[in-house]
Amino acid sequence: MKNESRLFSWLFSKKVPPVTPEEERIPYRWTQVNPFMRLGFWWLWPILLKGYKRTLLPQDLWTLTPELTTKVMHDAYEINLNNLLKQAKARHLKKNPDLTNFEWPSWIVAWALFLTFKWQYSWSCICLALSFCCQALSPLITRRLIDFVELRFFNIETNYNKGIGYTFGSVILIFLNGLTVNHFFHCAMMTGAQSKAILTKSLLLKSFTLSARSRYIFPIGRITSLMSTDLSRIDLAIGFQPLIICFPIPVIIAVVLLLVNIGVPALAGIGLFIVSLVICVLLTGKLFSIRETVVKYTDQRIGLMREVLSNLKVIKFYAWELAYKLNIADVRQKEMKHLFTIKVLRNFITAYAVTLPILTSMVSFITMWASNRMKSPGEVFSSLSLFSILAQAIMLVPVALATGADAYIGFTRVTDFLSASQYNEDLEKKLDDANEKFYINAGSLAYGEGNSSQISQRYESPDPTSENAIEIKDAHFIWESFHDQLEADAWDLKQARQKLMKKEKHALKMDEKDNFYSNNSNNGSNASYSDKSINQFPGLTNINLDIKRGEFIIITGIIGSGKSSLLSAMAGFMKLNSGELNVNDDLILCSNPWIQNATVRENILFGEQFDPAYYKRVIHACALEEDLDILPARDLTEIGERGITLSGGQKARINLARAVYSQKQIFLFDDVISAVDSRVGGHIVKHLFQGLLKNKTVILATHQLGIIDSADRVVFLNGNGSADVGTVPDLLQRNELFERLIEFSKDHEIKEAAANPDLNPEKMSKGEEVQLIQQQSYTEQTGEDDLLGRITLDEESATNAISWDVYKKYISLGSGIFGWTAFPVFIVLVAIATFFQVFTNTWLSYWMEKKWRNKTDKFYVGIYVGLTFLTVIFTAIEFTMLAYLNNNAAELLNVKAVAKVLHVPMSYMDTTPMGRILNRFTKDTDTLDNEICEQMRLFIFPLALIIGIVVLCISYLPWFAIFVPFLIFGFVFFSNFYQGSSREIKRLEATQRSLVYNNFNETLTGMNTIQAFRAEHVFVEKNDRFLDNMNEAYYLSVATQRWLCVHLDILASAFALVICMLCITEQFNISASSTGLLLSYVIQIVGLLSLTVRAMTEVENEMNSVERLHNYAFELPQEAPYQKTEFTPPTEWPSSGYIEFDHVSLKYRPNLPHVLKDMNLFVYPGEKVGICGRTGAGKSSIMTALYRLVELDEGSIRIDGLNIADMGLRDLRSKLSIIPQDPVLFHGSIRKNLDPSSQYSDDLLWDSLRRCGLIEDKDLPKLMKAKHDVENSVGYDDLHKFHLDQLVEDDGTNFSLGERQLIALARALVRNSKILILDEATSSVDFGTDLMIQETIAREFGHCTILCIAHRLKTIVKYDRIIVMDKGKIVEKGTPRGLFDAYDHFRSMCDKANITSEDF
Repeated sequence: MKNESRLFSWLFSKKVPPVTPEEERIPYRWTQVNPFMRLGFWWLWPILLKGYKRTLLPQDLWTLTPELTTKVMHDAYEINLNNLLKQAKARHLKKNPDLTNFEWPSWIVAWALFLTFKWQYSWSCICLALSFCCQALSPLITRRLIDFVELRFFNIETNYNKGIGYTFGSVILIFLNGLTVNHFFHCAMMTGAQSKAILTKSLLLKSFTLSARSRYIFPIGRITSLMSTDLSRIDLAIGFQPLIICFPIPVIIAVVLLLVNIGVPALAGIGLFIVSLVICVLLTGKLFSIRETVVKYTDQRIGLMREVLSNLKVIKFYAWELAYKLNIADVRQKEMKHLFTIKVLRNFITAYAVTLPILTSMVSFITMWASNRMKSPGEVFSSLSLFSILAQAIMLVPVALATGADAYIGFTRVTDFLSASQYNEDLEKKLDDANEKFYINAGSLAYGEGNSSQISQRYESPDPTSENAIEIKDAHFIWESFHDQLEADAWDLKQARQKLMKKEKHALKMDEKDNFYSNNSNNGSNASYSDKSINQFPGLTNINLDIKRGEFIIITGIIGSGKSSLLSAMAGFMKLNSGELNVNDDLILCSNPWIQNATVRENILFGEQFDPAYYKRVIHACALEEDLDILPARDLTEIGERGITLSGGQKARINLARAVYSQKQIFLFDDVISAVDSRVGGHIVKHLFQGLLKNKTVILATHQLGIIDSADRVVFLNGNGSADVGTVPDLLQRNELFERLIEFSKDHEIKEAAANPDLNPEKMSKGEEVQLIQQQSYTEQTGEDDLLGRITLDEESATNAISWDVYKKYISLGSGIFGWTAFPVFIVLVAIATFFQVFTNTWLSYWMEKKWRNKTDKFYVGIYVGLTFLTVIFTAIEFTMLAYLNNNAAELLNVKAVAKVLHVPMSYMDTTPMGRILNRFTKDTDTLDNEICEQMRLFIFPLALIIGIVVLCISYLPWFAIFVPFLIFGFVFFSNFYQGSSREIKRLEATQRSLVYNNFNETLTGMNTIQAFRAEHVFVEKNDRFLDNMNEAYYLSVATQRWLCVHLDILASAFALVICMLCITEQFNISASSTGLLLSYVIQIVGLLSLTVRAMTEVENEMNSVERLHNYAFELPQEAPYQKTEFTPPTEWPSSGYIEFDHVSLKYRPNLPHVLKDMNLFVYPGEKVGICGRTGAGKSSIMTALYRLVELDEGSIRIDGLNIADMGLRDLRSKLSIIPQDPVLFHGSIRKNLDPSSQYSDDLLWDSLRRCGLIEDKDLPKLMKAKHDVENSVGYDDLHKFHLDQLVEDDGTNFSLGERQLIALARALVRNSKILILDEATSSVDFGTDLMIQETIAREFGHCTILCIAHRLKTIVKYDRIIVMDKGKIVEKGTPRGLFDAYDHFRSMCDKANITSEDF
């Protein structure tokens, strides 16, 4: 720890403040201190002083007192919300027979929040009302002061007593006004911050209970957008809304005083005010509608960003960066176009509001003059103050209205989400009565009661006496589909609901029609129906299945036959259409491995108590012991986000261990052994299924048929929705399909291993494996324990001031058509606008005192009117230019940052959590788009005015110049002292916010797993903890702002005191009019000072966002050049596909060991080469080297004689084809998935789908004619499952794993490259599909050079050549048969996999 060197460090002691230990941290002091300390926010001194001397750390902040924690606030809010809902339902039932079409009132969430904080929020309104009173009454004293100066001028007043009294009166009013305004802002902004925390928690809780249909309407991207952008808008708006409630107070006072002061002519000005107000409200309405459009584009952009970040590796493999860059830039441009319209409108409103006092006073004074009712300077200038008070009250109204409009949209979206359909018992009971047998005895189904929403059944108590664990009778299960029903923009829920009802009626008729067709099969059914039946998974029909307690059941079937669906049906995630499902025990479903960014142990325990003995048995049974030995900190090693640092097999086994540790009675496993090799698979069968879980009910869906004999019974899915149940011999006898499947897979690899699982083939050498993990784990072994096993790097946050470079770059990016002249032009505009504004009123004082006796009134009036209009015009130009600069900079920074992120090396993605990057494109971009422009305007305008006023005061009262340095010193001292801490507090808050986003995002992605384990409470508590940490900083940043403003108000009051004293003591021969002019400005300066400083610190805090985006746009590490103009390979390259590895060495990071060591290899044109070896032998590193995901350390790789290091990455990657291990699909259509940049014709795309077997030849002509067309009611459900227009959901969840693999194959066919790389491409599909893929590859890629990284030796025994890797070196190469006969590495692998000479 060291002291920071700051501007005023010399004023304080040199001692470095110590870091507070966790147990000594003190509670948040706001509620603990006495009223006097609260009054001026003096309770903040200790933390501000500490922050000024050294950089603040999270443990320096105060802990939250119980009433400020998220949990306590949320509980209070829930009680209020539920009471309101009860009342609303009661009102609804008075008018309607039942609750079927009950909708939440749109105001309900906002009102529940108000009731939660009613005392705090009401107090903020009272403070604001008091402040407005002080403000509106101060012109009364000003008028007396001006009159006093006039009377002294004519020597009617002889002593100064009255004058001094008036002076102190006005200064005290000024100070009280400042104090109450600050307390108003503090309470209102605290309420905003607290509401945001409550709503974040509500959104998370609601996400756990969404029904399948609501999940379709609210995909993860949309919920993330609600939580990041909408809640920020609500938070901001809550701080401003009291202005709308209280603004009538000053308006009424000011209007009455104006009428008293200058009589009827005042009505002219007030009339203009009212008209202006109406115009402002109308324009705000317009803003409201544009904002709704912008929100749609923002959602779309955030969705695209999430997708890019989740799947960047795949985008790099296919060289699709440009397509995505254009896509995002396109959405961004549309978003910015509408945003610019919003800004220009807003600026027009503000420019008009800011110059209103000048306009209205002009109208009134001209009316006075024209009707010969000219008044004394005292009345005129106190009226001028009244007009500016009116304007200040009204100037804040557009801000409050605009933020209010944004918040209203936010509240509507949040209410729509919170009221989205979830499991509703009353409704279900009705359905039950209608459909007699419609229940599921799900005693304790594995998801919190919330997710019962996924199911349309009612649960009754389980039957513990039954000998069956699960009973299914005549059940028909379907996946609900909402694509077409909800085609309408899902935010317009009312419309969507109406559409849905129509659809449902229509669907009922159609069902009857379908039944009619199926009964009278001779009636040729209508074409679109026959179309529909092709290849759409029908659901599970007529399932009858009793599973006894303690049975081991295997579910198998061909690809896409519904293995995973049957498990989902048992777990209640699939809709039961008819029949019964009884589950008589605790159940857990273990499917897609979802790994959180936490330690291995936290991933396995998942919120359960740690039981060392049982934990050890689980680790052994799941074959994780060796993996733990490899990890730097064993099971306390942190795993990267989404399990990024683990191999597929490790992820699967950790997922498995988590399920086993939960100690439920029924286990549903979805293909947990496909990602592991045969040895490990055998170990799991023996020690887990037949060992640890021997007395539990285990149901395993798999296509690894080697272990089928160890099952008690087998459920075989026929592929048409029906199932056949029996022992293996029974099924072989009676089911032809099953018999065929078994013949396909005469692969007894796992069976063999299961028989002798302890013949562990020479355990992997430790050092070798350590190296594999270290390639991926970002730890430099520093003997510090806490660093061991950390992967994710802490978020970089700059300390101290934002560098000038950031400001310079921001201005140069924004300059647009102005180029380098942008900044000077802007400064000149500001100066002109301010001059006109100040000089207009100075001219008024000339007119009042008839400065030039020989001129007529018309001369004064003409110039006065001219100056007024010039003020309005130049202010509008100044604001529009500011908006232009801001808009350009925001658009360019975002687009540049996106471009840079698309080209970061993969190692960066592996060590950076996605939430952190997403934060740059949600919160930070939102700040750039919406907030920074407002704050800059609120800073530049008043600052210029203050400078104008000081210059004016000096020109009238030269002695005042002596006081200016003191004023500046005070101003600089307080701001500097405040910024030392506030900047760090704001940064701490931003870093903690990233954690909130990360956790939120991670929880949404792992929703199914969390529900299956009923671990919702763990994640909700974690979310509460992160929110509280963020709020420790957030509440402080609100309070420290107010501390600063209070101290500046003290300064401003001193300023007013000096000016008043100089005026009344006649130090300068100053007329009453000039006194009036100066005082009307001095009163304004208080409000202006706190406005300026508040906006200045806001601008600096928001420049943090610019700095973070700037860092992404200009400083992110980048891969080698994407396109090189100086070297482009010929278009037909590679024409033959000859690959040479020449002394290739590769390491993942400079401080890690080599993964490829001096490797030499030649692959001849059209040769098929299989690469095999143990985990960590360096197989996948060959692919990494070929794709240049990591640049070579030594040596070179040539393809057709050209060194790949000489060319751009795009030229290289676009010429290679890959079918990766986990096939990734993007949200959109199948067409977009095959060809995102639209460079190929549809015919070619259709042909690729046909060639990979997704579409049959005979169906092709008919399918090509069909088009997705909502107008003619051809929805997604009416299209073939693999139609080019067919919808692909997020991550391709609407296709099975095997189907996704085939779509990835179609991608490779579209490419038609000379070189194809298969990365264990068939490890996740059954043998039938595997065979089909292998046949397609043999047929379609016969002319290609193929490198296959193999999991199953079976797939490569027919290849031309085999390469065996070990420890990064090639230990054997040759023909499969030759190596088999050589009795070395390859032979021992074949023996383990039970491959004999007949297989060659």
